[in-house]
Formats: sequence, structure tokens, C-alpha cells
Amino acid sequence: MSLEANKIAASILVGGMLTLSVGLIANIIYGGHEEAGEKATAAPAAKPAPVDPVSGLLASADATKGQDSAKVCLTCHSFGKGENAKVGPNLWGVVGGPTAHMEGFSYSPAIANLKSTWTYENLNRFLASPKSYAPGTKMTFPGFPKVQDRANVIAFLRTQSDNPPPLPTPDEVKKAEDDAKQAEAAESQPAQAAAPAQQPEAAPAAAAPAQDAVKMIAAANPADGEKVASKCKACHDFAKDGPNKVGPNLWGVIGGPSAHKQDFNYDDAVKNLNITWTFENLDKFLASPRTFAPGTKMTFPGLAKPEDRAALLRWLRDQSDSPVPLPQ
Repeated sequence: MSLEANKIAASILVGGMLTLSVGLIANIIYGGHEEAGEKATAAPAAKPAPVDPVSGLLASADATKGQDSAKVCLTCHSFGKGENAKVGPNLWGVVGGPTAHMEGFSYSPAIANLKSTWTYENLNRFLASPKSYAPGTKMTFPGFPKVQDRANVIAFLRTQSDNPPPLPTPDEVKKAEDDAKQAEAAESQPAQAAAPAQQPEAAPAAAAPAQDAVKMIAAANPADGEKVASKCKACHDFAKDGPNKVGPNLWGVIGGPSAHKQDFNYDDAVKNLNITWTFENLDKFLASPRTFAPGTKMTFPGLAKPEDRAALLRWLRDQSDSPVPLPQ
């Protein structure tokens, strides 16, 4: 079975609408914002999937490639010695340090309560699936799917230290590999025991259609939409003639083309949409970006609540020289 999760990267339009989704390592010690879905009270919590170890890869890992991957963190984190925290803590000396390593920074409870050390393998498991490693974290980043990518990023983070911890010894490499094998074996056995005897596997449930928020826009409160948009401001600017950041400036986005800022380099998934950002199109995009724009690199899974989408769209509509008419 695959030990990999979903791919990551930054987004374009609504990547800023849920800003901390840009933070790969940026969210390592902090955690962004997410929409919490309802949980079925009878369903048991899913067990964390086993993760391929990185210990054996670190000696040959490419720290330069890791530094390139870590660029997406710069909006929320600094890496240099003595630099101030941003939205998240400074990450100098994180490898080998305590899980809440920066004194004076207010960590989320999910990280503060770990009370552990960022060993190579702890960082590896966290980067593979933050929500599995730190249950309750609010970050939306799903994890680095490839073990080599995780190794490269960790190799770069190791260099950001006055005293980089030594690379794993052969014994430590073997232990990490043995632990991963045991975890994979343990994961499969309980699942087999819990399966109902002679009961056919249920067919996968069809995805529920996104509820239409467009009908709610006219009655929505713009102030509520501005609160939703506050999550975006680390990556996007909304003011007229404001700068592009990690994502494009969003002034005038409603009613504009899908790649509405001529001076911003959009990813192909959005660039090739070649549509207008009508209320309907934006509602569908916000409900499920990956469904609406297949191939998008954004990690944000979507705004599940139609009332949140409606409020956000109502407020975004006003961020324009010529606001489009409200839907009837």
C-alpha cells in the first residue's frame, strides 16, 4: 500500500482565501485555518497511515532542493538566525529542538501539547500528514507525498542551525526502517479483524453536490465575508492598486477573467480555465477548487458551508470600482 499522501503547493485565486495553506513547513510549528467538517459520532478515529522513513536518505538528500521547496513558507515564517517570527515562528534551529522551540511564540495547542523533540523521523511523520501527527491542528496542508521531498526539506532545515544535529547512524537508520515496517504490519491486522464476516464491501458513496451559495449572496452580511477574507491577507492584498503577494491582488476579481491580474504568473490550472469569475463560478471553485480546476496546486480543500461562501462573495463583490449587480 502506498505510504504517500496528497501533493502540495501554493494556490492562485483562493489560495489566499485560506492563506495558511501555503505553509508547508510554514505550518510545521503553527497551523493554519481550516473549515471543520461534521464528524459522525459513531465512527472511530482513523489510524495514522505508516510513513516511509527518511533517515536513510538524509546523507544524500539535496538541501538546495529542500530550500527551494521551503520558499513557500516565507510568507508565514523566517529561517534566518535572530529573525522575528511572522504569522508562524522563526524556524532557525527547529531540527533537534523541542516541538515548541521558539520562546515567546504562542503555539497552537495541537503543537504545544506534543511536548516532544523534532527528531528527523518526527519531522518526517509530521510533514507526511500533519493532521495525523498532531490531531486537532488547524492547518490545511495535507502533507508532502514523496519521501525524497521530505528528506530534502529536512536536510535544508538541518542547515539552519548553529549546531546541526549529526546525521543518523547506521543503527538509527535500521531502527527507523524496522519501526516503519512494524507500523505497516500493525495497521493492516486490526483492519482485517474488525471487518464484518461475509459482508460485502459497501460501494463508495457518491460525492454530495455543493450547496448553492449564490442564492444567499444578496442577503449575506459583507462584514461576515470580510472576517472570512482576513485569513487571506498573508498571501493576498484586496486594496485597489495593492501589490501582488504570494497570490494576486484580488481587487475586482468578481466579474473579471479567471486570470484577472495581468502582472501575476498564474498556474496553468487557473490560467487555462478561460472563464469569467461569475458568482456561480466562484461559488463552485470555493466549494471544491480541485474539482473545478483539475490540476490546481492549491491545498485548500474548499469552503464547506454555503453561508461562508455567500458572505465571502458578498464582500468580494464590493472590492471593485464597478461592483457587479447582486444576484436576484
